[in-house]
Amino acid sequence: MSPMFFATTFKEPDLLYIEDKEDIFHMVNVLRIREGEKIDVNYNSKIFRAYVEKIEEDRVICKIIEKIGNKEANVEVYLCQSLPKKESWEIILEKCTEIGVVGFIPLQTQRSIVNLSRDELNKKYQRWNKVIKEAVKQCGRNKLPLLYKVQTLEESLNLAKKENADILIAWEGAELSLKNIIRNNIRDKIFLFIGPEGSFTDEEINLMKKYNGIFFNMGPRILKVETAAIVASALLLYEKGGLGLF
Repeated sequence: MSPMFFATTFKEPDLLYIEDKEDIFHMVNVLRIREGEKIDVNYNSKIFRAYVEKIEEDRVICKIIEKIGNKEANVEVYLCQSLPKKESWEIILEKCTEIGVVGFIPLQTQRSIVNLSRDELNKKYQRWNKVIKEAVKQCGRNKLPLLYKVQTLEESLNLAKKENADILIAWEGAELSLKNIIRNNIRDKIFLFIGPEGSFTDEEINLMKKYNGIFFNMGPRILKVETAAIVASALLLYEKGGLGLF
Protein backbone atom coordinates (compact mmCIF):
# COMPACT_ATOMS: atom_id res chain seq x y z
CA MET A 1 0.00 0.00 0.00
CA SER A 2 1.37 3.39 -1.01
CA PRO A 3 1.61 6.10 1.68
CA MET A 4 -1.06 8.80 1.44
CA PHE A 5 -0.67 12.56 1.76
CA PHE A 6 -3.02 15.54 1.49
CA ALA A 7 -2.69 18.00 -1.38
CA THR A 8 -3.81 21.60 -0.98
CA THR A 9 -3.62 22.73 -4.62
CA PHE A 10 -4.64 21.25 -7.97
CA LYS A 11 -3.15 22.63 -11.17
CA GLU A 12 -4.60 21.72 -14.54
CA PRO A 13 -4.40 19.29 -16.10
CA ASP A 14 -2.90 16.73 -13.72
CA LEU A 15 -0.67 18.22 -11.00
CA LEU A 16 -1.23 18.13 -7.25
CA TYR A 17 0.79 20.18 -4.75
CA ILE A 18 1.54 18.91 -1.25
CA GLU A 19 2.37 21.99 0.82
CA ASP A 20 1.99 20.96 4.47
CA LYS A 21 5.40 21.31 6.14
CA GLU A 22 4.95 18.29 8.42
CA ASP A 23 3.85 16.10 5.50
CA ILE A 24 6.84 17.19 3.42
CA PHE A 25 9.25 16.51 6.29
CA HIS A 26 7.73 13.08 6.92
CA MET A 27 7.79 12.21 3.24
CA VAL A 28 11.37 13.30 2.57
CA ASN A 29 13.19 12.69 5.86
CA VAL A 30 11.29 9.80 7.45
CA LEU A 31 9.91 7.75 4.56
CA ARG A 32 12.73 8.95 2.29
CA ILE A 33 10.47 9.15 -0.74
CA ARG A 34 12.28 10.38 -3.82
CA GLU A 35 11.29 11.85 -7.17
CA GLY A 36 9.74 9.24 -9.45
CA GLU A 37 8.21 7.17 -6.64
CA LYS A 38 4.46 6.50 -6.43
CA ILE A 39 2.27 7.75 -3.59
CA ASP A 40 -1.45 8.24 -2.95
CA VAL A 41 -2.67 11.83 -2.76
CA ASN A 42 -5.95 12.99 -1.23
CA TYR A 43 -7.42 16.16 -2.72
CA ASN A 44 -10.96 17.35 -1.91
CA SER A 45 -11.92 13.88 -0.60
CA LYS A 46 -10.77 12.18 -3.81
CA ILE A 47 -7.76 9.87 -3.79
CA PHE A 48 -5.32 9.70 -6.68
CA ARG A 49 -2.37 7.46 -7.41
CA ALA A 50 0.45 9.77 -8.45
CA TYR A 51 4.18 9.86 -8.82
CA VAL A 52 6.43 12.46 -7.25
CA GLU A 53 7.53 14.73 -10.06
CA LYS A 54 9.53 17.29 -8.09
CA ILE A 55 10.50 17.87 -4.47
CA GLU A 56 11.00 21.51 -3.53
CA GLU A 57 11.71 23.14 -0.18
CA ASP A 58 8.13 24.30 0.40
CA ARG A 59 6.11 21.87 -1.72
CA VAL A 60 6.07 18.50 -3.45
CA ILE A 61 4.67 18.41 -6.98
CA CYS A 62 2.89 15.18 -7.94
CA LYS A 63 1.59 14.06 -11.33
CA ILE A 64 -1.69 12.11 -11.33
CA ILE A 65 -1.61 8.59 -12.75
CA GLU A 66 -5.16 7.47 -11.94
CA LYS A 67 -8.09 8.04 -9.61
CA ILE A 68 -8.64 5.47 -6.86
CA GLY A 69 -12.15 4.30 -5.95
CA ASN A 70 -14.19 5.52 -2.98
CA LYS A 71 -13.30 3.87 0.35
CA GLU A 72 -16.04 5.40 2.50
CA ALA A 73 -18.71 3.31 4.22
CA ASN A 74 -22.28 3.18 2.94
CA VAL A 75 -23.60 4.01 6.41
CA GLU A 76 -22.97 7.15 8.49
CA VAL A 77 -22.04 6.48 12.11
CA TYR A 78 -21.50 9.46 14.42
CA LEU A 79 -19.85 8.55 17.71
CA CYS A 80 -21.16 10.55 20.66
CA GLN A 81 -18.63 9.81 23.38
CA SER A 82 -18.61 10.98 26.98
CA LEU A 83 -15.11 12.42 27.23
CA PRO A 84 -12.64 10.01 28.85
CA LYS A 85 -9.04 10.70 29.80
CA LYS A 86 -6.70 11.95 27.07
CA GLU A 87 -5.07 8.62 26.15
CA SER A 88 -8.39 6.79 25.83
CA TRP A 89 -9.98 9.56 23.75
CA GLU A 90 -7.09 9.65 21.29
CA ILE A 91 -7.24 5.86 20.90
CA ILE A 92 -10.96 6.16 20.16
CA LEU A 93 -10.38 8.91 17.58
CA GLU A 94 -7.64 6.93 15.84
CA LYS A 95 -9.24 3.49 15.75
CA CYS A 96 -12.79 4.61 14.99
CA THR A 97 -11.49 6.77 12.14
CA GLU A 98 -9.80 3.69 10.70
CA ILE A 99 -13.02 1.68 11.09
CA GLY A 100 -15.12 4.24 9.22
CA VAL A 101 -16.88 6.51 11.73
CA VAL A 102 -17.84 9.76 9.95
CA GLY A 103 -18.12 12.09 12.92
CA PHE A 104 -17.07 12.48 16.56
CA ILE A 105 -19.14 14.38 19.11
CA PRO A 106 -17.36 14.72 22.48
CA LEU A 107 -19.86 14.89 25.32
CA GLN A 108 -19.71 16.55 28.71
CA THR A 109 -21.92 14.23 30.77
CA GLN A 110 -22.63 14.16 34.49
CA ARG A 111 -19.98 11.50 35.15
CA SER A 112 -17.40 12.52 32.54
CA ILE A 113 -13.82 11.80 33.57
CA VAL A 114 -12.67 15.10 32.05
CA ASN A 115 -14.03 18.06 33.98
CA LEU A 116 -12.35 20.96 32.18
CA SER A 117 -14.35 23.94 31.03
CA ARG A 118 -15.72 23.90 27.51
CA ASP A 119 -13.24 26.63 26.48
CA GLU A 120 -10.32 24.57 27.82
CA LEU A 121 -11.52 21.48 25.98
CA ASN A 122 -11.97 23.34 22.72
CA LYS A 123 -8.29 24.35 22.83
CA LYS A 124 -7.42 20.69 22.39
CA TYR A 125 -9.03 20.53 18.96
CA GLN A 126 -5.82 21.05 17.05
CA ARG A 127 -4.32 17.94 18.63
CA TRP A 128 -7.50 15.89 18.15
CA ASN A 129 -7.79 16.87 14.49
CA LYS A 130 -4.17 15.87 13.97
CA VAL A 131 -4.88 12.40 15.40
CA ILE A 132 -7.83 12.04 13.00
CA LYS A 133 -5.83 13.25 10.00
CA GLU A 134 -2.97 10.82 10.69
CA ALA A 135 -5.46 7.95 10.99
CA VAL A 136 -7.05 8.90 7.66
CA LYS A 137 -3.62 8.92 6.01
CA GLN A 138 -2.80 5.54 7.52
CA CYS A 139 -6.00 3.79 6.40
CA GLY A 140 -6.47 5.60 3.08
CA ARG A 141 -9.94 7.03 3.61
CA ASN A 142 -11.40 9.65 1.29
CA LYS A 143 -12.89 11.96 3.89
CA LEU A 144 -11.76 13.40 7.19
CA PRO A 145 -14.35 12.60 9.87
CA LEU A 146 -16.05 15.65 11.35
CA LEU A 147 -14.97 16.67 14.84
CA TYR A 148 -17.70 18.60 16.62
CA LYS A 149 -17.32 21.02 19.48
CA VAL A 150 -17.90 19.63 22.96
CA GLN A 151 -21.63 19.30 23.55
CA THR A 152 -24.02 18.49 26.35
CA LEU A 153 -26.05 15.32 26.08
CA GLU A 154 -29.20 17.23 25.18
CA GLU A 155 -27.40 19.26 22.49
CA SER A 156 -26.22 16.07 20.81
CA LEU A 157 -29.68 14.49 21.03
CA ASN A 158 -31.18 17.58 19.39
CA LEU A 159 -28.56 17.34 16.64
CA ALA A 160 -29.45 13.68 16.04
CA LYS A 161 -33.12 14.61 15.80
CA LYS A 162 -32.32 17.44 13.38
CA GLU A 163 -30.27 15.05 11.22
CA ASN A 164 -33.14 12.51 11.21
CA ALA A 165 -30.78 9.86 12.58
CA ASP A 166 -31.46 6.84 14.74
CA ILE A 167 -30.17 7.16 18.30
CA LEU A 168 -28.43 4.03 19.63
CA ILE A 169 -27.16 3.88 23.22
CA ALA A 170 -24.83 1.33 24.77
CA TRP A 171 -26.23 0.69 28.25
CA GLU A 172 -25.73 -2.20 30.64
CA GLY A 173 -29.41 -2.13 31.61
CA ALA A 174 -30.64 -2.90 28.09
CA GLU A 175 -32.12 -6.30 27.29
CA LEU A 176 -31.39 -6.46 23.57
CA SER A 177 -28.04 -6.95 21.87
CA LEU A 178 -26.76 -4.70 19.09
CA LYS A 179 -27.38 -7.46 16.55
CA ASN A 180 -31.04 -7.69 17.59
CA ILE A 181 -31.39 -3.92 17.31
CA ILE A 182 -29.90 -3.68 13.82
CA ARG A 183 -32.39 -6.19 12.46
CA ASN A 184 -35.21 -3.75 13.24
CA ASN A 185 -34.79 -1.49 10.19
CA ILE A 186 -32.19 0.89 11.59
CA ARG A 187 -31.51 3.90 9.35
CA ASP A 188 -28.22 4.42 7.53
CA LYS A 189 -27.50 7.51 9.65
CA ILE A 190 -26.83 6.63 13.28
CA PHE A 191 -25.78 8.56 16.37
CA LEU A 192 -24.04 6.04 18.64
CA PHE A 193 -23.82 7.04 22.31
CA ILE A 194 -21.15 5.62 24.62
CA GLY A 195 -21.18 6.71 28.26
CA PRO A 196 -18.40 7.33 30.79
CA GLU A 197 -16.79 4.66 32.97
CA GLY A 198 -19.51 5.17 35.58
CA SER A 199 -22.23 4.86 32.92
CA PHE A 200 -25.00 7.34 32.23
CA THR A 201 -27.02 8.57 35.20
CA ASP A 202 -30.72 7.71 35.58
CA GLU A 203 -31.54 11.30 34.66
CA GLU A 204 -29.55 10.98 31.41
CA ILE A 205 -31.15 7.63 30.58
CA ASN A 206 -34.61 9.15 31.01
CA LEU A 207 -33.62 12.07 28.78
CA MET A 208 -32.48 9.72 26.01
CA LYS A 209 -35.73 7.77 26.30
CA LYS A 210 -37.63 11.01 25.63
CA TYR A 211 -35.73 11.26 22.33
CA ASN A 212 -36.74 7.68 21.42
CA GLY A 213 -33.25 6.34 21.98
CA ILE A 214 -32.74 2.64 21.27
CA PHE A 215 -30.77 0.88 24.00
CA PHE A 216 -28.53 -2.16 23.59
CA ASN A 217 -26.12 -4.05 25.83
CA MET A 218 -22.48 -4.89 25.13
CA GLY A 219 -22.55 -8.38 26.63
CA PRO A 220 -21.83 -9.79 30.10
CA ARG A 221 -18.29 -8.43 30.50
CA ILE A 222 -17.40 -4.92 31.65
CA LEU A 223 -15.55 -3.08 28.89
CA LYS A 224 -13.30 -0.06 29.13
CA VAL A 225 -14.68 3.06 27.48
CA GLU A 226 -12.30 2.89 24.52
CA THR A 227 -13.02 -0.82 24.01
CA ALA A 228 -16.77 -0.23 24.07
CA ALA A 229 -16.54 2.63 21.55
CA ILE A 230 -14.36 0.68 19.11
CA VAL A 231 -16.28 -2.61 19.39
CA ALA A 232 -19.72 -0.99 19.10
CA SER A 233 -18.65 1.10 16.10
CA ALA A 234 -17.11 -1.91 14.36
CA LEU A 235 -20.10 -4.19 15.01
CA LEU A 236 -22.53 -1.53 13.85
CA LEU A 237 -20.64 -0.90 10.63
CA TYR A 238 -20.16 -4.63 10.04
CA GLU A 239 -23.83 -5.49 10.50
CA LYS A 240 -24.84 -2.62 8.22
CA GLY A 241 -22.30 -3.63 5.57
CA GLY A 242 -20.13 -0.58 6.15
CA LEU A 243 -16.81 -2.38 6.59
CA GLY A 244 -16.80 -3.64 3.01
CA LEU A 245 -16.32 -7.25 4.11
CA PHE A 246 -19.37 -8.63 2.30
